[in-house]
Amino acid sequence: MKNRLFPLGHAAQRAGAALFLALAALLTGPPAQAQQFGINDIVQAEILPGWQAADGSRMAALRLSLNDGWYTYWRIPGDAGLPPRFNWSASQNIQSVEPIWPAPEVYEQYGLRSIIYREELILPLRIQPVNPDRPMTVRGDLSIGVCRETCIPADLEVSASLRGAGQADERISGSLALRPQAAENAGLRRTTCRMEPVARGTDLTLRATLPRVGPDEFVVMELPNSGYWVSNTRTWREGGDLLAQARVSDPSRGPVGVSRSALAFSILSQGRVVESTGCVGG
Repeated sequence: MKNRLFPLGHAAQRAGAALFLALAALLTGPPAQAQQFGINDIVQAEILPGWQAADGSRMAALRLSLNDGWYTYWRIPGDAGLPPRFNWSASQNIQSVEPIWPAPEVYEQYGLRSIIYREELILPLRIQPVNPDRPMTVRGDLSIGVCRETCIPADLEVSASLRGAGQADERISGSLALRPQAAENAGLRRTTCRMEPVARGTDLTLRATLPRVGPDEFVVMELPNSGYWVSNTRTWREGGDLLAQARVSDPSRGPVGVSRSALAFSILSQGRVVESTGCVGG
């Protein structure tokens, strides 16, 4: 079954997980302290069944409900966090599951910048069936990070039977309204990037010519399927241009070669995300 819920390479996921656990130990004390919490007392997961679209696909959602003060992470967690990993392979009559991530919050604590959802995440899922005329059973194994004063990894299971036409759900519709928009529709005119080799990596500087997306703009850069680690960016404005700089490195300490056409970037602002792919030399 096709699964599109792994936006980071395995090496980057391992690096993020290691950093998350190291920071959890540093900020909250020994692991035994975290284990005194029962995961089900902190976070609950369920599938919202949603509705069947005209093309036979299903618009459902994963709902994560967290206790007051707790938060979980966007698909890219930032400096400190655990990348979410979902496995839907035990599902029946399901060809693919595509998440549609709503706009997250950029959160800074202890000098570290994380990308989070507080207390609740409604994550729309576009589900393609093998046979649209038959019911679907969705089963997921979830691995996420959750934090308050304590940061811990959480393993959860969800399942639901999806049959019939379903019905509209304002929770899913509200989350879909916060989906990423194409940067070109937000006025993006030109994107250039410059690479400067450094010890054990490359400094990548992006320059995007577009109107201000909103307050407190923050750029996230990705190199999907490359296996490279891309740091959080330093983001700033120069007139009508938005600039961002990040360090790209190979966790296996090999050489770094960046394909400009493969570079993906998202611009996060309060309640809004715009995204684009590719750049030219500059």
